[in-house]
Amino acid sequence: MKITERTIKFLGKTLCGDNEILPYKSGPQLVNFFVEFGADDTYGEGFPSRWKYTEDKVRQFNGSKQLKLIIESSVDPRDLMDAGATNEKLDKVIEAINDYLRYDGYELKKVGVFYKVHDSKGIIVEPETVKGLNQSFIQEQITKCHSKIDRGDFNGAITNARSLAEAVMIEIIEQYEGKEIKNDGKLENLYRQVKKILNLTIDPDILPSTIIQILSGLDSVTTGLAGLSNNSGDRHANKFRTMKHHARLAVNAAMTLVDFLLDSKEYQKK
Repeated sequence: MKITERTIKFLGKTLCGDNEILPYKSGPQLVNFFVEFGADDTYGEGFPSRWKYTEDKVRQFNGSKQLKLIIESSVDPRDLMDAGATNEKLDKVIEAINDYLRYDGYELKKVGVFYKVHDSKGIIVEPETVKGLNQSFIQEQITKCHSKIDRGDFNGAITNARSLAEAVMIEIIEQYEGKEIKNDGKLENLYRQVKKILNLTIDPDILPSTIIQILSGLDSVTTGLAGLSNNSGDRHANKFRTMKHHARLAVNAAMTLVDFLLDSKEYQKK
């Protein structure tokens, strides 16, 4: 996540509480806050002004995955309520920060009971990216999905599951074509390209009918996962009340899908 210098200066005064948008943080509190995200600082003699320290930290983390987490943590509703903020005050805090983030293509939106950074297309910004296709990576992402389910963030888990499937498909296509592709956001279109690359065409002369049934089911999984994320994921207005079993269904289906695609990719390489 990368923001402009003007937004950095705004967040410098905001995160320390100087402009009274967020609660006041003392020097030691600011140090402890940024240490949680990887800063290696101590509070003592020669410590700069609070706003200057905060601005420098935001600038230091700009362009990194930690910046997203810093912004989200700064608007944790629990901390704001502990400081005496009402729901009305919380809304004003989010709007004030969004007034700057929007110019950089980002926006804080409520996901469950917390606020998450989304990009200009309304897609939640995740700090992870696909660095290589392997079962370990997939399992790590699925574990994170289940953690969201355990926290009651069912919409977020569904969005993550769909995003994982999308990321894996894009990676397969880009590795095959040797260049970055333009994604239209339609999971079904990506899956059609991946099936062609991995030679997943259904041939009744080669495959038994039982395998064909399962492969056909993966088509339905892809379509259903795309539709479910559109209807109940956190990047769209929720059209029905998402339940825990819906989220688990989406996550487990996504895991089955991407695991099979990865195995097929390795088989084709051999």
